[in-house]
Amino acid sequence: MALNGLHTFLFSYVCVAHVLYLVLVISILRQRKTSSIMKGSFFSLVIGHYVADVIYLFEFNILMRGRKYGYLTSFFQPGSPALIIVPRISTALHYYIKIVVYIGQIVFALNRLTSAMFPINYNHIWTFKLLVVIWFFQWTVPLAAVLPINLDMNFTIKYEIYSSEGTLRLENDPVSTDIIAYIDMATSVTGTFFSFIMYILTCVVVRRDMAAQVNLELRLLTSAIIVFIVLSVNTVMQVLTILQNKVGLSGVMFINDLSYPVNDMIFTVQPWALLIFSSVIRSHIWATLRGKKYE
Repeated sequence: MALNGLHTFLFSYVCVAHVLYLVLVISILRQRKTSSIMKGSFFSLVIGHYVADVIYLFEFNILMRGRKYGYLTSFFQPGSPALIIVPRISTALHYYIKIVVYIGQIVFALNRLTSAMFPINYNHIWTFKLLVVIWFFQWTVPLAAVLPINLDMNFTIKYEIYSSEGTLRLENDPVSTDIIAYIDMATSVTGTFFSFIMYILTCVVVRRDMAAQVNLELRLLTSAIIVFIVLSVNTVMQVLTILQNKVGLSGVMFINDLSYPVNDMIFTVQPWALLIFSSVIRSHIWATLRGKKYE
């Protein structure tokens, strides 16, 4: 089954967005040698988040979209061990990288809160050593949530080949399906809740002491909130999915159609949010494209 018009558009959009994302990261790395702006902790977090988004991009478009639309089917044969091994890797990687992204959202929110509370010297708090510690826990803690279920061979997680449709179907037993869904919902809700609280506090601080705020930091706050909104939509979808499956909530079947576009937005929204809301970021990127230093 070939990609339909919507998914062809989404795939094209994702490719364009990540070329832009790569240009943004190159600009940060190149310009931070001379630009004090790009040396800030926020942009270090952007680079770290880029790694997660790239993994998310390839995992989702190769393993998820490829399974649904059949361009992985030819790599599998009936009875092959790959029909059991690959779906476990795919499932583990998908939910692992989502939790990494959720944690990253909390870190961004905390970074913006400290920037509002200490607008002049907050970067002295966010030292490189602290960032390394944060990244270590961000990338290791999610393993505890996804590995036990995906390594337990008592659970059914496998592909079934549907030759008539030319696609692979992911088959899960009810227990593993529920556990995975609850893990996804719990981590998403937790990330959204704590981020929401911190963004509310940030807005309160900014409103009380607007004169002390730096314009660029306010722009970065706006872009971070935009990313948060996209992840909040994902959280709502996780909750509605649970309600649909467990209590028979009607009228929410549309979330199945939204799942792919929302996932695409999660790993592509960062560069757009920064470019749209910050002329300084645009100027840095333009300088990089011209092979010059930002002035």
